[in-house]
Amino acid sequence: MSRIHTLALLCAALASVAPAADERVQDRQDSAPLFLTITNGSPNSLAVVNTRSRQTSYVPTGGNGGAGGNAGGVAVDGKLAAAINFGSGTVTVFVRHGDAMQPAGTIKTASQPVSVAFGSDHLVVLGLTTAESFPIYGNNVRTTADGTVNLLRSDKSAAQIVTYDRGALYVEKSGSVAELNLATGGSPGLSGPARTVALPPANNDTPFGVVARGTNIYLTIAHSNLEALVVNGQIISTAAGPAPYKDAAGNFLHAPCWNALSHHFLYSSDSPGKQLFRYLVSDTNIFFDKAAVAKFAGSPTDLAVAGSLLGVIDGGDAHTSNASLFDIDSEGELTLRFAVRIAGAINGAAIIR
Repeated sequence: MSRIHTLALLCAALASVAPAADERVQDRQDSAPLFLTITNGSPNSLAVVNTRSRQTSYVPTGGNGGAGGNAGGVAVDGKLAAAINFGSGTVTVFVRHGDAMQPAGTIKTASQPVSVAFGSDHLVVLGLTTAESFPIYGNNVRTTADGTVNLLRSDKSAAQIVTYDRGALYVEKSGSVAELNLATGGSPGLSGPARTVALPPANNDTPFGVVARGTNIYLTIAHSNLEALVVNGQIISTAAGPAPYKDAAGNFLHAPCWNALSHHFLYSSDSPGKQLFRYLVSDTNIFFDKAAVAKFAGSPTDLAVAGSLLGVIDGGDAHTSNASLFDIDSEGELTLRFAVRIAGAINGAAIIR
């Protein structure tokens, strides 16, 4: 066969596969982000809400729910998602395929899981008394932990874990906030000793929600009505929410609970006030900006940001919960795209692209 003839055949073969590759790229571009939460019942399911069509599907996790007073019940990283099964003491890993989420395996945890996060090529899991790390290789999460640390208080008040550059931070609502080492590059993951983040002596009532970006961590001290910026293990700035935040009987009117970041806007769920707060943040400061940027029929708990989308879950009534999706504009204002009802006391919020 001549060289010219061979080149012609090769070009023809390449031409025949090029449209298929283009179609695959187009499919990825056309795929809508998916809003994820868990039904948190027995049995438990991952609720998958298509942000374009609003269609909701349910994928069994293979475990039982039952978590409460936590955030980060669902986390995402690339095409991976993880969801807690509190009642079963497991975490289910999912992989996105098109507009569907498919279970890829289940991880047994050292204590009942309440929060998950991804970072430094690891899945980290906060249990009631332990924090663990599981290494990731591609879309595979190992089921054997490469790092396990006992929580400082281990009093079953664990609330949330997040990762930041070269570390992880967890919160126990009884008053403990601690940082851990988190290695990458094939090295073992979580390790101690835990480094305590000192809370303000006069305003240390119930640390709750956290969100991180780079080396900055934004922490709520819910029952002190404070949002705090933590850098290098120290609180360097705080911002108080609306006052008064308690009524004459001591009941809470307002409390910043769980957090999500969008550029220099920080959104925090005010569960008692059934609304979202908005703060302005930088690497060195945090300021309260606006109350009631969104209002809800039930108490909002977890929330998540992806690009210009903000997803929020709230408790709804005794029988159903709400998953609401908002568009964020350049001024940080929110426009409701839709809200869907989901049966049960849903838990966790994440948006996967």
